[in-house]
Amino acid sequence: MSRLLFRCVLALFFAAFLSAAATVPAATVPAAAQGPDGPSGDTDGFEKIDGTKLAPATLSYDATMKIDGRPRDLSSTQTFARTATGGADTWTLVNTIETPGGLRTDSLIVDRSSLLPISRHLRGRVMMNLTYTGPSTAGGMAASGTMKRRGQSKPISKDLDGPTLAGGVHDVVAFGAMPLEPGFRAALRVFSPQDQSVKRAEFEVTGTETVETPAGTFETYVVDLNVGGGYITGTVHLRKTAPRYYVKWATEVATGQGTRTIRQTLSSMEMQASPDAK
Repeated sequence: MSRLLFRCVLALFFAAFLSAAATVPAATVPAAAQGPDGPSGDTDGFEKIDGTKLAPATLSYDATMKIDGRPRDLSSTQTFARTATGGADTWTLVNTIETPGGLRTDSLIVDRSSLLPISRHLRGRVMMNLTYTGPSTAGGMAASGTMKRRGQSKPISKDLDGPTLAGGVHDVVAFGAMPLEPGFRAALRVFSPQDQSVKRAEFEVTGTETVETPAGTFETYVVDLNVGGGYITGTVHLRKTAPRYYVKWATEVATGQGTRTIRQTLSSMEMQASPDAK
C-alpha cells in the first residue's frame, strides 16, 4: 500500500472520532426526518445525560486498524480529569493516539453535568481549535474556530440547531452517562468538523456480556452503534457500573477503497482519587 493511501485511510479513522452528539429518543425520529444536518425535530432525552457519573481516570487501550488485511497498531490513552473553566465545573477529556506518523492528541473540555462542549483542541498532523457557545434560550449552539493541515488553514463556523456534543469519543462517553439497561436506545447528533456537518448516530443496548481484557474482567452492556446511516457501524462494550467507560470497541468504516476495521481493548485502567469531587 502506498504511503499516500495509508494516510488517506488513517484520516478516515480519525474522521470516525471527530464527531459530536446531542441525544433524542430514537423512536421519535424516523429516518425520513433526517436532513443533511442530522436528526431534525426535538432533542428530548438530552437531559438524561448525567456527567457527574464520570470519574477521574486514566485508560489505556491496545488498538489496531486493519487495512487490506494488514493490521496497523494505534494504541491510545484517555484521561478524564475534573477541572474548572471560566468559573464553571468541567471535565477535561484527553485522548492521545500513537500512529505511524506520530502522536495525535485530542483535548476536549465539557460541562461537568450536561457534558455540553466548551472547547476542543487537536494536535498532530492536523491542528484544530474549536470553541462552542450556547445553548441559547432557543436551544441552539454554535461551533467556531480553525483547522490547519499541511500548512493550509480553513475556518470552521457552524450553527447547531440543538444541543450537540463535540466529537472524539464524546458521543460514546455521553451515552454511557445515561440510565442504561437492555433495550435502551438513543439517537445522537454528531458534528463533523472536517465537512462541518451534523450526522445522526444511533445507539442501542442489545444485552449484557462478561468481557475479559488485559485490564481485568468486566460485566458490560453491549451497545450497537450506527453513524451516518451505515458509514460507521459496530459494537461497543461499556462497563455496567459507573463510570461506564468502554472496555472493548469494534467498528467498521465504509470507504471508497473498502471496509476498514478498528479494534480497541482496554489494557489498563487507573481510577484516580479526586479530593475536589462534588
